[in-house]
Amino acid sequence: MEWWLLSVLCLTGLILLFLEVFIPSGGVLAIAAVLCIGYSIWELWIQDFQFLAVICVAFTVLYTVILFKLWVKKFGLRTSLDGADSLGDDVRASRALVGQRGLVMSDLRPAGIALVGGRRLDVVANIGYIEKGDSVVIVQSDGNRIVVRKSTEESQDE
Repeated sequence: MEWWLLSVLCLTGLILLFLEVFIPSGGVLAIAAVLCIGYSIWELWIQDFQFLAVICVAFTVLYTVILFKLWVKKFGLRTSLDGADSLGDDVRASRALVGQRGLVMSDLRPAGIALVGGRRLDVVANIGYIEKGDSVVIVQSDGNRIVVRKSTEESQDE
């Protein structure tokens, strides 16, 4: 094979390597790139074009390093989770319910359903059993767990 054709094969491998970064192929493009580059360097070395083979190796290494740095800087690690608090809207809304009163829709033994502010919520009694129809107050909201206790006052939802 001619030296210029082997050089074109090496460049084709580099192009396939570039495409592998942006096109998800499951590694098929990367394997094809390594085969193209490896074969071209091997044939150049065997056909007594060692200088050109060394240039292809150096260019491949330099190209790979630059491509990796570009990918990491521009595309790979662009997202930052600094401002994320990992709380959903429902968890934030349930935190605002602490102190509100509601009406028990099903017996709490200790878990059940309560009507608070016109919304049906899954709640847990902090102590014991609370009967259907009793008034409760939300004392704690931790994630999606809303804890209530029996209230001595009448509910706003009655």
